[in-house]
Amino acid sequence: MSKQKKKTIVIGGGAAGLELVTRLGRDKHDEVVLVEPSSHHFWKPRLHEIAAGTFDEELDAVSYLKHALCNKYRYLQGRMTGVDRAAKTLEVKTAEGRLVTEHYDRLVIAVGAVSNDFKTPGVASHCMFLDSAEQAHNVWQRINPLLRAQGEHRISIVGAGATGVELVAELAKVSQKLSRYNTGSELQITLIEAADRVLPMTPECMSEKVQSMLEKQGIRVLTNTRIQQAKSGALITAKGEVIESDVQVWAAGIKCADWLTQLDGLETNRIHQLKVLPTLQSTLDENIFVIGDSAECPQPDGGFVPPRAQAANQAATHLAKQFKRQRKGKDLQPFVFNDGGMLVALGHDYAVGAVMNDRVVLRGRQVRKLYDTIFRLHQQVLFGWGRVTRLMVLKRIKCLMNPYYNGRA
Repeated sequence: MSKQKKKTIVIGGGAAGLELVTRLGRDKHDEVVLVEPSSHHFWKPRLHEIAAGTFDEELDAVSYLKHALCNKYRYLQGRMTGVDRAAKTLEVKTAEGRLVTEHYDRLVIAVGAVSNDFKTPGVASHCMFLDSAEQAHNVWQRINPLLRAQGEHRISIVGAGATGVELVAELAKVSQKLSRYNTGSELQITLIEAADRVLPMTPECMSEKVQSMLEKQGIRVLTNTRIQQAKSGALITAKGEVIESDVQVWAAGIKCADWLTQLDGLETNRIHQLKVLPTLQSTLDENIFVIGDSAECPQPDGGFVPPRAQAANQAATHLAKQFKRQRKGKDLQPFVFNDGGMLVALGHDYAVGAVMNDRVVLRGRQVRKLYDTIFRLHQQVLFGWGRVTRLMVLKRIKCLMNPYYNGRA
């Protein structure tokens, strides 16, 4: 068995990709490179907070460059544009516009997924999305003036999955808080879902509790409502109803980026996920691995790993361990997702969750604290508990100094 260092390149600095390079970099046995177009990491389940203006970027955003220096991996700011599997090389277009070629021994693709507009006419042109921090910032730039202006303004969010539900709840809280200062402003929020209930992938009793909470906050919830066209300032339903909006956000369904279907013949499914073996290796190349939402990974029960944050985190941890096994000449073990339940935030002080294989539904402030703990566990992997504790202390100080501070300790 050769002890020569292998070069592992990870494409994508989301939760899965960043946790993986953190573990591999600290291990110091391999040369590790992260390819990511953005300069900072934001935990995707909190993009709705950026869109609502309540995310504390000063404390919770992660600089890839600084993190790479601290964790012994190389950060290449750029986008992957192609791969040559026979030569084990990939082409990257850097932030400066240069094309560079990188050799790899192992390639890990962890680029996540994006919203699926289902080719609905007008959506790409007239709706905003929440697939990246940049898009979330753009949403906030559109919403912020509405919160401060006089008169009635309308925001429509299509898709009542976790992202859509969390966004409307956060916006409702922000609107209520600002209304104390701007009494002439009124924000009308509409949540639109094609299924017969919000959070259609969760237990029905959880959906009922969440919808009831949203309606109590003044949010208009439309279920069994399919959007067939988007126009400037309006959404048209399949029944011909016109829903006028000042801001329209599309958060319905997922798919993967189109370029994943053009990676030197690698197999993909109908939503452009790369097909992998239970070991997370691509079906056609044992040196290319895929984790997170961009992977169609089969499970022992005949299903597939769901596109959820906890699945991506588990896959990153699993793959780091498997690379250690590989180094010792052992076979790779299959990845089996352990479903820890689902938590959905309804503003900064309340959450609802389903645990124990959806047999138990919890709600309240303590569930919200559990929701925040999941984010802290992600930070712990990146920084260790020492820095996480310091961040929590700093947030508590901000809260004590400013009772209207939106961040959470």
